[in-house]
Amino acid sequence: MTQQPSFGTYSSARVASGIVFTSGKVGLTDDGVRPEAFADEVRAAIADLERTLVEHGASLASLVQVQCILSDMANFDEFNAVYTECIPAPVPPRFTHGGALVQNFRFEIVGIAEVESA
Repeated sequence: MTQQPSFGTYSSARVASGIVFTSGKVGLTDDGVRPEAFADEVRAAIADLERTLVEHGASLASLVQVQCILSDMANFDEFNAVYTECIPAPVPPRFTHGGALVQNFRFEIVGIAEVESA
C-alpha cells in the first residue's frame, strides 16, 4: 500500500465511538504524482479515501458524511460525474465548496464513516 506524503502534522484517520474520521485526501498516483487530468485526480483522492477507510474497518459504502473541496468550482460538473461513479448508494450527505489547496492540488475529500460490523 502506498501512503500519501504528509503535508503537515495530522493523522490519516482516527476511530472514535465506532466512527472513522479521515483527514483530507488528495489525488496522487501510487508513484506519488498528481495526475494531469482533473477527473483522474478526483479518482485518485477517492481511492486513497477508500484505502484509509478499509484500513480502519469501514468502506465507501459506510460513509455517513463527506466534504469535498475544489480549487476551482468551474470543475464542479466533472467532479460530480466522477463522484457519482465512485461513491455507492445510498450516497452520504455532502458538503462541497471551493478553496485554495496545498501543493496546487485541485481536489480534496474528507470522509466520516461508520466502522462496519465483523
